[in-house]
Amino acid sequence: MEVERTIPMDKNAHDAELLDNLNRMRENKMFCDFLIKAGSEEIPVHKNVVSAGSDYFKAMLSHDTKESQAGVVDIKESNPVCVKKCIDFIYTGTGYVADENREELMLVAHMMQLQRLCDGIAVFLANDLESESFVSTQRIASMFNCVNLKEHCNAFALENFCSVVLSQDFKLLENDYFRFLMKSENVKASTADKCKALIIWTQHETDNRVKCFEEIFKTFDFSKLSFEYMTYLVEKEPLISNSLSCVKLLFSHKGANVQAKDHTIMTAGPENKENSVIAVFDRTSKSIQCFSPEKNTWAKTQNITAEILEKPFYAVVLGNNIYVLMYDKRNYCLLNYADRSATWERLADRATDGRLRAVALNGSIYAFNDSSYSSKAVEKYQPSNDSWVHLIDKPVPAFCCAVVAAEGFIYCIGGYVGHSPSLSDNLKLDPAILKWHTLPSMPSGRHCASAVELDGRIFITGPSASVICFDIKNETWTSTANMNYARYNLGSCTLGDKIYAIGGVYSNNTIEEYDHLTNTWKVVGSLPGKNVYPEASVALCLPT
Repeated sequence: MEVERTIPMDKNAHDAELLDNLNRMRENKMFCDFLIKAGSEEIPVHKNVVSAGSDYFKAMLSHDTKESQAGVVDIKESNPVCVKKCIDFIYTGTGYVADENREELMLVAHMMQLQRLCDGIAVFLANDLESESFVSTQRIASMFNCVNLKEHCNAFALENFCSVVLSQDFKLLENDYFRFLMKSENVKASTADKCKALIIWTQHETDNRVKCFEEIFKTFDFSKLSFEYMTYLVEKEPLISNSLSCVKLLFSHKGANVQAKDHTIMTAGPENKENSVIAVFDRTSKSIQCFSPEKNTWAKTQNITAEILEKPFYAVVLGNNIYVLMYDKRNYCLLNYADRSATWERLADRATDGRLRAVALNGSIYAFNDSSYSSKAVEKYQPSNDSWVHLIDKPVPAFCCAVVAAEGFIYCIGGYVGHSPSLSDNLKLDPAILKWHTLPSMPSGRHCASAVELDGRIFITGPSASVICFDIKNETWTSTANMNYARYNLGSCTLGDKIYAIGGVYSNNTIEEYDHLTNTWKVVGSLPGKNVYPEASVALCLPT
């Protein structure tokens, strides 16, 4: 008997070609023997193809159903666009989703029993998870019991609690999930943050949630609330003042004759002026050194590993973590920087190397390549799955730009190209829709400058002693008082209602403080005996 041997063939290419041919036949209505209706959409298909691709259609067309007899099915309750996307998936193996119909697409895919598409949507949602999309994603994970997506959402919410609370849909969280967040010991939030979040959430449906409010409120450690905030709650918050049991709890902790002051949730953690410090990365002591402008003192906090000290880097604070982005693509994270036993973790590498600038916004980090005259790449890091993605290029390539996040947008300002004069460009990136906007230019070009936002204005410091600011609402530029020292390649940050300019070339290793109420700069400290990258300086809030 003659033995048959396998002919070497590319099976994947054959499968792809077959699907492509079937899809073209569908689009040209060749041999179609079944019609799917959804709203105004009428989609001719092949019974055998949709039956092979979907158990939903297989069950419908394998029996003598009215749909099988009529040769048509009307899917009345489903989004027509999502129905068509699911049919496209059956024929092509490729899925597409728009932000506005994620839940509806998952619903239709689930109804049609397209498990591969459902799994793909879940992975996409996990990779795309941000604070603004969290509530809808968590709802999808719960509704369709997507186990991995549930775990992903839980980890993201616990790590980025404050950002989630400040999102538009936070108040729509269901009772059980809200209880889970509030009672978890792993949530990265202060007692004041959780108390404020509880109030925001309850106020959305007070009648239905007041019982849950009292239940959760009684679990708080009130010794960790400021006297001013407790006074505010007793005197000015109806959810507290109308509950005798809640008032009693607070009165047992509250100080006497204290002025009432509300609490504001900040994505970088609780603001405490007395504990707000400027952190620099000192290569001499191989540690993070923190400067308190209030006390004019330095204190060592965390050690820095030898791997981090090998190359220049930029630093960003996101929640309770410090992220160090190396110029050679490597990245590290110090989890819960306030914990003295915190350790550095190696993260995924970026795609681009060289000098960079970065900002944190809505639970993600945005890194702007700043290494050459042609630099334009922007990458986004998602801590939830330790991944970087190329986001969108800058419309104007440049070197030594200033980058800052403000009011939901990212501003990229100035820089220079080649031996040309410094650029005066003022560009704004909307990360939600990946679109750049051109704003009024600076009065004159600047490079190697630094940018911070305070009270609705972006302040540009360096490379000279002059300082200018951009009014975000009115889109106008004005000048402020000059710094005492010219400085470029400097660091800057805000603590409370003050701006700080840190080190830089020609700065005489000083730290200057700007008071916007008096429009004055003054030297408040120096960097004695320290070997630092001033541009990597960050603001931290440390416990007492």
